[in-house]
Amino acid sequence: MRLITFISILLVSHLAAAGPLKLLLAPGEGLDQWKAKSEGQRARWEQALGSAGKPDAIGSPQAEIVETFFTPEFKGILMRQRTGAETWQRVLLMVPLHLKGETAGVVVPFYDPDRMCGYDLKTKAKLGPGRNTAFFGLHLVQQGYVVAAVEAYPFNLLTPAEQAASKGGMGVWRDAAAKLAKQHPQWTGMGKLTYDTRLAADTLRGFEGVDPERIAVMGHSLGGKMAFYAGCLDSRFKAVVASDFGIAWDSTNWDDAWYFGSKLKAMRAEGLSHEQLLACAAPTSFFLIAGQYDSQAASGPILDEARKVHALFGQKDSIEMFDHHTGHQPSWDSLKSAYLWLARKMDMPRPDFTYLDGLAREQAKAGK
Repeated sequence: MRLITFISILLVSHLAAAGPLKLLLAPGEGLDQWKAKSEGQRARWEQALGSAGKPDAIGSPQAEIVETFFTPEFKGILMRQRTGAETWQRVLLMVPLHLKGETAGVVVPFYDPDRMCGYDLKTKAKLGPGRNTAFFGLHLVQQGYVVAAVEAYPFNLLTPAEQAASKGGMGVWRDAAAKLAKQHPQWTGMGKLTYDTRLAADTLRGFEGVDPERIAVMGHSLGGKMAFYAGCLDSRFKAVVASDFGIAWDSTNWDDAWYFGSKLKAMRAEGLSHEQLLACAAPTSFFLIAGQYDSQAASGPILDEARKVHALFGQKDSIEMFDHHTGHQPSWDSLKSAYLWLARKMDMPRPDFTYLDGLAREQAKAGK
């Protein structure tokens, strides 16, 4: 009894600290009322990110091909895309080997394209099977999608010399946040992450093998944060899959300098909460792969509140969740559920999971 009481006290204390969810719709409000208020909600989030997510007026997207190569699983087109007056990000276009006509595309952001495509882009050697579940780009290109695997800030902001000079651990992140704050004090780290992801969508939509009306975004951890924000604020994305990124404010490190930093306290005081952002995404659909940081207890109420808005658009399974309870990395079952859902949303054939099952066997054999 003491244990149950203690746990109950902790739960109540946590909920009190987090604050109640903000009701998105008043009793009796419908689609017209939501549309009238959603523009203001979206503007609040763009303002929170800083400078509407645009640090520099760089005009139309500028990208150049660095190299083209082939692996047994895909054709790779490595590009440099301008993100500012003096900054670039790497974008790897992963193209199915036997692509005919147009297909759907998926933006997959992460620290670097290597860990989403499953290859070391310098040596072209395949990465070990330990992270097979996280190679989203490799999974998706085998299902027939064209993928844009995107490099993230801080690695597309600091020069190689600045990265080498950073002290160990999280030094590179702290240095990048300080550089960004100096260059663009009106901006947040999350604003840059979101902006860079949206830029990659321009490159993907401009590829001749991609149907520009069938674009999704999918990411894990940091990439999940990027996918969530870009997907909720950019209507060009038709579906969002985010893996264990911490949708509740208290679930992860949103207050670190490379995300929102000290600004988060004021945002929360002003009532900003992620069910609002997810509601703004409607009718874009959302799938949460939950693990260590996105449990049903923490995330469920947020999803439920946003579902009330999505329901107004008549979307079936518009917001879904798979809680795999196996840690931070997604499980194979959670991935299969997400990929089946994504295929429905993107009007793609039902996935054949033979390749995915092969990756799972490699991982199991390696004891990872």
